[in-house]
Amino acid sequence: MTVQRETTTQPADSSPPLLPADGQVSRPMTLTVFTSAQPTRLTKVLTLADGKLQKTAAASMQMGRAQRVEVRDMAELAQLLDSLTEAQAVAWGVCAHEAVDVVPQDAEASTPGAIARTRQHFSFPPAPGVLMLDHDGAPGEQLDAASLRQRLIDACPALASAPMLWRPSVSAGVRAPDGSPLTGITRHRLYVPVTDASRIPEAGKALVALLWAAGHGWFEVGRAGQALERTLVDAAVWQPERLDFAAPPVLKDGLTREGVAPVIHGDGAAQFDLAQIVADADTLKRAAATKKAAREAVKGSCDSQRERWATEQAPQLAARRGITPEKAREVLRRASEHRVLMGDFVLTAQDGATVSVGTVLDAPDRWHNERFADPLDPDADRRVAVVNLKSGARPYLFSHRHGGVRFELMRQSSRVQVGRGMRIATTDAVLAVLKTRGELFDFGEGTVAYVSEGKARPVSPDWLLDHMGRVCDFYSVKLRSDGEGDAVREEIPEDAPSPVARAILAKHGDRGFHKLLAVTTAPTLRTDGSILDTPGHDAASGLLYYSEHPSPPRVPNAPSPAQALEALRFLWKPVRDFPVVDDVGRGVVLHGLLTAALRASLPTAPGIGLDAPAAGTGKTLLARCMGILATGTDPAILPPADTDEETRKRLFSALREGQRVVLWDNVREPLGCAALDSFLTASTFADRILGSSETASLPNRALFIATGNNLRLTSDTCRRVLLARLDAETEKPYTRDFSFDPAQMLAAHRQQYVVAALTIIRAYIAAGRPKMASGRTASFEVWDDLVRQPLCWLSQLAAQAGVPDLPTFADPVEAAARAFEQDPETTKHSALLEAWHAVFGSVQTTVATAIRRAETDDALGVALEEIAGQRGAINSRMLGRWIERMAGRIVGGKLFVRIGIRAGTLHWAVQFARKQPGENTPKPTKPATADADGPACGGKMVGLEGFVSDGLSTGLGAAELATSDTEAF
Repeated sequence: MTVQRETTTQPADSSPPLLPADGQVSRPMTLTVFTSAQPTRLTKVLTLADGKLQKTAAASMQMGRAQRVEVRDMAELAQLLDSLTEAQAVAWGVCAHEAVDVVPQDAEASTPGAIARTRQHFSFPPAPGVLMLDHDGAPGEQLDAASLRQRLIDACPALASAPMLWRPSVSAGVRAPDGSPLTGITRHRLYVPVTDASRIPEAGKALVALLWAAGHGWFEVGRAGQALERTLVDAAVWQPERLDFAAPPVLKDGLTREGVAPVIHGDGAAQFDLAQIVADADTLKRAAATKKAAREAVKGSCDSQRERWATEQAPQLAARRGITPEKAREVLRRASEHRVLMGDFVLTAQDGATVSVGTVLDAPDRWHNERFADPLDPDADRRVAVVNLKSGARPYLFSHRHGGVRFELMRQSSRVQVGRGMRIATTDAVLAVLKTRGELFDFGEGTVAYVSEGKARPVSPDWLLDHMGRVCDFYSVKLRSDGEGDAVREEIPEDAPSPVARAILAKHGDRGFHKLLAVTTAPTLRTDGSILDTPGHDAASGLLYYSEHPSPPRVPNAPSPAQALEALRFLWKPVRDFPVVDDVGRGVVLHGLLTAALRASLPTAPGIGLDAPAAGTGKTLLARCMGILATGTDPAILPPADTDEETRKRLFSALREGQRVVLWDNVREPLGCAALDSFLTASTFADRILGSSETASLPNRALFIATGNNLRLTSDTCRRVLLARLDAETEKPYTRDFSFDPAQMLAAHRQQYVVAALTIIRAYIAAGRPKMASGRTASFEVWDDLVRQPLCWLSQLAAQAGVPDLPTFADPVEAAARAFEQDPETTKHSALLEAWHAVFGSVQTTVATAIRRAETDDALGVALEEIAGQRGAINSRMLGRWIERMAGRIVGGKLFVRIGIRAGTLHWAVQFARKQPGENTPKPTKPATADADGPACGGKMVGLEGFVSDGLSTGLGAAELATSDTEAF
């Protein structure tokens, strides 16, 4: 093979490609080579008919083999692409396997060890890879390779420094048997070696915006009148599982193809940093304006073509479905203009049979995951579209034509009559329609929610009114005379009635909608430990499993301990490089991962606090990793609130917005207040709706995470937020370099990581649920059963198995004891108990007496000053209220006990705690008294005993549990 090399001069003001840190040798680039077994040909077939070139599209791979391949530079890549056979193609994403069998999605579950070629398995790695740019022509002109490359550089100057491999498209340069050209070299592929392939989708979007801003974008009018977006490069190719049919075509009928050698621009051994492809705010504005103008320019043509197409297709659809031609035209218009396929729309299945959308919706078990032709281009590949009827939300069809288009599948709108005196009947009729559709849910107390994009959001009257108008055809009836004395019934279209929308929202649980507690976008477990991995609403748990994937992953029912250890290794791999200081901290991090996978099912769960001595240690990144595992997307980062009232508002707003993760970043003050404490231990959370006098109560299944430098917790928050400390032990932790991005790793394979977490819990359940950690965590009992106990079991299991490459983990509840010790309130409380006892022993006394004695006792004076000092004096009222609040809480083995009122004054005593593990009530000693005033009143013991039910007063009694790490899960 001969490869031409074209040296390009790098502009003085351009940034150089990003090379590895050592500046010498780039890491190899990874890609995937597919070899098809069925069919045996993947490439295009080119034939000649009546002197014209005919192209048979590349075949769709059914079964075969995927092999991960590394290339060191562009010359090796060119050699690899030239060596592909007609049964081979490449993809620029990779999977977790070096080599693996590939089967269709519907055969994946029944073929052990095989995978489907889907986004679930393939991703762009955070490592060197290849960005492919595909040019299929421009309107009114044909560009040669040099012109195309120059236009790309004009739009994105950073590409001037990017090394590139140019190859002609497989159908370019074809000649007839007599040598005359049939196609020129006007279709091109450019391959750019990049340092971080995970940036390809983001960089591709930015490049498209830059091209639009530079005037290199346009719209084509589709056969059904749809506006099809185009630029100099195909925006649909940046999918990790998408095949690049780069092998030479099969030539027949005496056709030949020019032997054009690949061309390498720049340094073929270098790699480009995709972070240089940036579309700033001004660029995005120009792109949007240009796109809007281009769309407006073709609007008339689209409308005209849509009407022609609908008019041409309507008679056949009307005859087939038994509807009027006008209704058929409306069905076709909605498909083209709004991407909505109504029940009468007819689809073409992969076997050529036709079926209505209504028939598909009526038989989800039969048609789910089936493939169809594109709804608007049914004469093309009949496997290009797939139906998802079990996403947990509205059914849809996704077509991969034209860059990917999603069509919603809807039944025909129901007809509902309105009129004077019919409001109740109309309300009942609308409710019946809404219940049948199953799109709305009773969410909390009196709230109706709609699920979109995996989030449950409460609906407003205006939203419900609009929704009613979309799912119902409202009409009124008018009787008029026909002029001959007979009455004629006339139906008049009407708008959706707003009183009906308000009446439905006011019914408060009398609507008959499914009850919804939370939405999950990955498999989970119910509170009894049973598996929920089938998309849709689950009445037993109140959860809605929402999945865009047509074949979501399954959770093993009874995995072995060995599988649990393997799952732990896989789950821990993305977070293994975070500098967590000790076993307890790692236990807290593992709690964060397991709880993130299970939070939708847990009524309550402790929050996670991530603490470090300095900025840049990785707290926020680790918090993002947990958030991504919980929802699949980066969590919104919120600043902490300053007051209790503001805290309640922000937490309630997060629930109303459907947020499943609440991340408070960079907390500067001690964390804790009544609103936060309530939020963490309440399965529902109520507050007044902003801008309204109404109060709503919403289910609370949100994961709470807080980060801060030297983060401290206060009072009862100490047992509600478990703290892990990170310490990079370096002066500048923000300068550290990592070999991978853990957040990108988790986002790319989130479903597998969730399954790994659930595998650990299911293995614990299969082992008989052995109780490994002492006590049961008060307020978090279900979490204790499904997260804490499995975590401690697995830790001990790993230690016993002697797995050497996993760190050790301890009971995360140990973190609560530490937090109480560092709590400023606990410190003050401890100092006062010690000083008070040193002065009075166990003799009962009053607050006023203690204040007088503080004048002569320095230790007592300092302790009282810390708690109730005010303008150089001790505020007796403030001190009394503080002691009232702390009464019964054990610190350092001592507690305040309320004795009673004598001579109108309340008396207190400090006693030693005598509660033993397993005892349910405290047994304080009877205090000595200088002036007996009746029986002593024992106070309730509060502290760690309120957190773990068997009342261990020191360290919560959890044993050190060791674990280890494993490889890929």
